[in-house]
Amino acid sequence: MTARLKKLVRPLIPAHLVARWRPPPVASGQLNVDVVLADGAARQAWLASTPDTVRVVSPGWYGPAPDVSVLLVGSSEPGLDGPVARTLRPLSPEESAQLAAPLADPEVGVSVLGPAGWDAARGLMVRPVAVAATRAAWDEVGGGPPDDANLRGLVTRLFQAGHRIALTPQVGTAAAAPRVDPIRAIGAAVVLAAVPLHDVGGGFRGAQIAMELCRRGIHVAYVAEYTSGHSVDLGLRFIHPLLEEYRQEDFEAGAYLERVETDLRVVLVELPSPSMWEVTRRLSRSGYRVAYDLIDDWSDEALGGWWYSPAIEDRFIASADTLAGSARALVRKLEERSGGRPVSYVPNGVNENMFSGRQADAPDDIPAGPGPLLSYHGSLYGDWFDWDALRAVGEAFPEARLQIIGDEHGHPPVPPNVHFLGLKPQFQLPGYLARADVSLVPFKLNETTHAVSPLKAYESLAMGVPVAAPPLEPLVGVEGTFLDEDLPVAVRAALAAPRPDASKARASHGWAERVGRLFDALELPLPPSDGSDIVIKQRPAVRYDAADRAR
Repeated sequence: MTARLKKLVRPLIPAHLVARWRPPPVASGQLNVDVVLADGAARQAWLASTPDTVRVVSPGWYGPAPDVSVLLVGSSEPGLDGPVARTLRPLSPEESAQLAAPLADPEVGVSVLGPAGWDAARGLMVRPVAVAATRAAWDEVGGGPPDDANLRGLVTRLFQAGHRIALTPQVGTAAAAPRVDPIRAIGAAVVLAAVPLHDVGGGFRGAQIAMELCRRGIHVAYVAEYTSGHSVDLGLRFIHPLLEEYRQEDFEAGAYLERVETDLRVVLVELPSPSMWEVTRRLSRSGYRVAYDLIDDWSDEALGGWWYSPAIEDRFIASADTLAGSARALVRKLEERSGGRPVSYVPNGVNENMFSGRQADAPDDIPAGPGPLLSYHGSLYGDWFDWDALRAVGEAFPEARLQIIGDEHGHPPVPPNVHFLGLKPQFQLPGYLARADVSLVPFKLNETTHAVSPLKAYESLAMGVPVAAPPLEPLVGVEGTFLDEDLPVAVRAALAAPRPDASKARASHGWAERVGRLFDALELPLPPSDGSDIVIKQRPAVRYDAADRAR
């Protein structure tokens, strides 16, 4: 698209949608940090340069220090029940007390000593000399990674878990060295995605594939080009010893490759951007088999934003070892663009562990009433969402309760029985679906929606809930879905039909089956599940008033 045409089109695209494909000006507010300082000038400098999720605390504020088992890097794991610490060198008695004292506060999970600073673009920078953690935090992240010679691996695990951090700055250079702990898992995968793991409450395709790979004993580096565009931060933290999460600008492919000590190497590309191309090319030269996974028609201006280039996407297509599409329309597009190469059809799926069909606790914000409960969960933006169809369902079934789950940025008038519940973490969705009578997919019929594989449909079927939708190509022939261009007609058919077989839906549409298709296309063996799963915690950043930021 020419620059002139883009200028004409841009005002027609909602600002919140465009924002989804732009990086934030400042990376802040991601951590809850106590900076432990006595010096008045240093305290003021930290307060002036940091966001409102950081507070400055006096050294004596925490009270008597607990006993901490301090171990030099390279020593064996402790067999104790209390807090544990790793250190690069022997600590002085004063340093030991500084490291242990913050753990007297039950809200603090991690204490760090080392040179530190705050960067306006990258947030907290720290070169750890010693790290201490409560036993709960230590066990949650699987302890310290083997051969973690500079403590960077342990610090990253603990920080990404979202615990409150107490940082005691020391004199020295704050810039942290890259991680050096080796990657010795059964395999190593890099997922190059558009948005972070927590986007859409954790339900994004890339996040689900990352979870499935970790369950298979494969180390995953999840790299996101952009942040989430949601108006609320749920504070979701994804925790597994084999999972690392990066922003694209922080992922150093060279340093990462120096750590990899496994021959099973895969890179899954979901975003054909120029910056992801450089990473993909570097990984490919280092023995990574490349799967280009087309999850959206990026040539659509509302999806590809201003970064999309057909020439760059052609590079991904030509260089990939295998091609996959999440919808049949995308498969056909790749077949045409690639000159007739085989393309695997890999629709979205369902997390069988999470959407297990078990009766989860009933959320307290489900709309009350005797009528049927009609449910929608997902994005509430874009020209593909059919507000007219949603309104028509509300009017056609005035006795029904419509629960709408998603980040709501404003909407046209709807009937009073339509209730907006806000954005929810994916792990809470089974509680809502378990009470639903019908799951809705109120999408318009156009090229964009025919190229969408509705994750929400498979999640609903896995909970035994029938799906009412327009005749979207990806849903045609899927058992348990009722399709009609008039959405109220589809809803009426779904209400009258027997509930779908949930166990059959999980087996047919689970991510295990979907990832198996990808590995078959790559001609690689998919390791069996090791019985583990990613732990998802909700730990949002606490924001303080100005008067509460100094203790």
